[in-house]
Amino acid sequence: MSDAAVRAVGIMSGTSADGIDAVSATVSWTSGAPRVELHEHRAVPFTADLREQVLRAVTGVANVPELAMLHGTLGDLYAEVAMGLVQGRGADVIGLHGQTVAHLPASRVTLQIGDAARVAVRTAVPVVSDLRSADIAAGGEGAPLTPFADHVLFADGAPRVVLNLGGIANVTLLTDAKADHVRGFDTGPGNMVLDTIARTVGDRYDRDGAGARRGRAVPEALEASLAHPFFARRAPKSAGREEFGRRFALDLERAVRERGGSYEDALATATELTARTVAHAIREETPRRVGWRDVLVGGGGAANPALMDALRGALAPIPVRPTDELGVPAEAREALAFAILAAYRLRGLPNTLPRCTGASRAVSAGAIHAP
Repeated sequence: MSDAAVRAVGIMSGTSADGIDAVSATVSWTSGAPRVELHEHRAVPFTADLREQVLRAVTGVANVPELAMLHGTLGDLYAEVAMGLVQGRGADVIGLHGQTVAHLPASRVTLQIGDAARVAVRTAVPVVSDLRSADIAAGGEGAPLTPFADHVLFADGAPRVVLNLGGIANVTLLTDAKADHVRGFDTGPGNMVLDTIARTVGDRYDRDGAGARRGRAVPEALEASLAHPFFARRAPKSAGREEFGRRFALDLERAVRERGGSYEDALATATELTARTVAHAIREETPRRVGWRDVLVGGGGAANPALMDALRGALAPIPVRPTDELGVPAEAREALAFAILAAYRLRGLPNTLPRCTGASRAVSAGAIHAP
């Protein structure tokens, strides 16, 4: 393999539907070993109107013309964000995840929108998009994809867990430095249930976990939520709004209210649900005789002190710390992952881990749009 570096941009808008994270980075290979240098991270929040359009799409309310218009609107916005990064350092490839509007692995279907052709034409840079379909075609879940990048970024031989707290929570288990030993899977809701409950009172999210800190988890409501069949499934597995969207969140809140609980108690219960299901999944899938050095946390949930405290309690005595401490800003991790996947795709290299997704083989995932 050539040691030539790839200048890559990664663009991500996740299941929280709150905005775009984008990075510029350089991926290089020295004697076959990858090295990643992060140059810049930008966060661009959605306007209230655009967020409403995205939420209509991801909850199945939008009709086909609305979905088509949003596909173009997001493409234009992604292109604008990409231009700002490309003009700064240049780029050889852009990895564009897009906005997931449906993820149905049991039906072998996933759909992300956001017109990649517009991004390629505007930036004059090849764009890698539709990053999940090839894995699904190979028999996988199409998720999680970030364990591949987590191995590149964080594997140093010591046992380590990487946790992403986006709308959905997912973990990467790095038992050692070998890529074929990596395991990764979704554990259940991350911020999704919390955000949905917050929106019932007009908030976008529970800022700093303040509402959850004022409340107390309601045990009966928590146990009812834990009865969801997803939590009993073994990995590999993936989840989305289909499992933990508005209906699930409002059922949890209703169960809290029926037992005399408050809005704040519903937030506290949802916080405890995320912490408990993450901890249970890690322990359930931990190989024998493996002692985790730490749990590194990325994603927007890493900025929620109440959720981080709940995780530390549920995972004790394993240290829990944000990825920032290793030089990767928590909110940049997913965008950086898609920059890495795009760099590998540009080189024609495999960029998926079948042990994480359940596919029959590794693939070089992503459709390439020439400028």
